[in-house]
Amino acid sequence: MPRGLPRASVLESLRLSAALVPPWAPHALPGRDLLRARSLLTALEARYGGRPVLVRGRRRGPALLVLSRRDVLRVLVEERDAYAPGVEERPFGLPTDVLRPAFIEIAREEAAALTTAALTTGALTTGALTTGARTTGVVDFARLDARWQRVARRCVYGDGAAGDEELTRLLTGLRRAGRRRAGRRQEVLSGRYDARILDHLRRAEPGSLAGLIAETPDEAESRGLMQAAYWLMGFGVTAGALLQTLALLATHPAHRKAARADPEHLRACLREALRLWPPVPALSRVTAAETHWYGTALPPGTPVLVPLAVHQRSPRLPYADAFTPRIWLDGTAAGEWWARPGCDAVHLTLAVGTAFLATLLRDARPKQIGRSLSPHRPIPHAVNLARLRVRMRPTRRKPARP
Repeated sequence: MPRGLPRASVLESLRLSAALVPPWAPHALPGRDLLRARSLLTALEARYGGRPVLVRGRRRGPALLVLSRRDVLRVLVEERDAYAPGVEERPFGLPTDVLRPAFIEIAREEAAALTTAALTTGALTTGALTTGARTTGVVDFARLDARWQRVARRCVYGDGAAGDEELTRLLTGLRRAGRRRAGRRQEVLSGRYDARILDHLRRAEPGSLAGLIAETPDEAESRGLMQAAYWLMGFGVTAGALLQTLALLATHPAHRKAARADPEHLRACLREALRLWPPVPALSRVTAAETHWYGTALPPGTPVLVPLAVHQRSPRLPYADAFTPRIWLDGTAAGEWWARPGCDAVHLTLAVGTAFLATLLRDARPKQIGRSLSPHRPIPHAVNLARLRVRMRPTRRKPARP
């Protein structure tokens, strides 16, 4: 085998860049298959014996695409100090556990408002149906996302930011500009976004992340700005997984019943949705020092990409394309590197998302509209969030008011 790292061709680099959506991009484009590069990755791995591949960038230098499990473990476990996390995964060291009860209560309030709107007025979407004295509402992504973004803004900046929809629109515009390398537009949006964030941060509302940042000694304004921005982004991209979890439960009655009775089972269902359709399809690292790969020296600052989505759906996994919450409960997932415990932000987001779903399930029973998901077929690699709709039928108990 020749020494040195292989280089992807221009066409291969373009295809890989289009498939491995960067972490700052929106959760998913309508109908986009984040795993469509699997055949290309498999071909590259076979062609080069599993060695990492240098992928060309548009403006920055080349990135190292790590393909084999052996090399993934080198980056994430064995030599982890030599590979700094990308900024979107970097821990900020805030004692966020103290905020968990307040954040969970916020999630419950917003979820209750969502189900109340669906079940008492039928106004959630034009597809609401009335059966006798009961109204059956329909949850779609736009309405669920609007409520979840309120959760995100309230958790990060406090109740004063609950209705600041412009803040969320600016963040979405920034991510799109970043994906399209629209430098000038990104700069303009960034200035407007930062100014809006600073207004909320300076309010330092108690019980919010902004309030916690204000109480933290030696917390520079610029660092607080970055923390709040990435927390808002981290919360925000979870909206798709919440709707996907709801749709999976609608088509898997046994899991729906177990999830209503056991919060840990519901959390496992949410983690399964995140495995099946990960909002961040590639982990990013940056070399902190010069590293050597197969005879090639990489300078400090070289991006390293791990195609997480492909490994989570690897054909070697017997449950790759199935909805299998039990792997998060019986220890199966614990043996996989891609299921390693996440940072505090991940655990907190899972707790808040689970509370949101639990409130929806307490007040209503989901039923899928259409056939995009089925317990009798493999789970598809892509689900069009814009078309995914779940009918919510009220439970016997009267839905709680927010």
